[in-house]
Amino acid sequence: MMQRSLLLLLSLLFISGCVHRGSLTPPEDVIEHQRQLQAINDWQLSGKLGIRTADDSGSASVKWVQQLAHYQINLSGPLGQKSMILTGTPEKVRLEQSGEPAQEAKTAEALIKKTAGWTLPVAQLAYWVRGVPAPKLRITHLQQNESGLIAQLIQGGWSINYSNYRDHTFNGVILPLPGKITAEFEDVRLILVIRDWHLGAQDTNQ
Repeated sequence: MMQRSLLLLLSLLFISGCVHRGSLTPPEDVIEHQRQLQAINDWQLSGKLGIRTADDSGSASVKWVQQLAHYQINLSGPLGQKSMILTGTPEKVRLEQSGEPAQEAKTAEALIKKTAGWTLPVAQLAYWVRGVPAPKLRITHLQQNESGLIAQLIQGGWSINYSNYRDHTFNGVILPLPGKITAEFEDVRLILVIRDWHLGAQDTNQ
């Protein structure tokens, strides 16, 4: 079951395209915040990611580096006792696990289907981790905190709660980014505690 949980965890970290019509327009201040963050093509976060399902639970250290449409996600620690590196480009997605042959597919959905046998919508987290709704995906609920930042978002069936926002400066602009994110869908619960944010180009080997 732990292996299935690991694959589920990875599926939520993949970046790909989903297109749906939205039913709720975010407030203008949320839209402006989203515009500012989406204008940053390179960013990096590190922290701890926990997962709980009906069958299993665990946690791992995570480092995510995004460079334009390319990304690299490193997972390490007690979750499954294996280090994992996920590398994505517009052409393919590659998953490397210690002691296992590498797996590749053209898209994240195809890789999940290949390695786990099922598919999931996997585009959202690249936006959600920055505290903004995923574009073109149906929003059914959006609640702001006293600072006008998203406190709760329900989108695509997922309920995402935000807390511990901290200010980060990029090109002279102060951008609040979340320090803790809890995402739930049916019997899956993810908790991402972000220790560090870096906005701007970073070296994936650092």
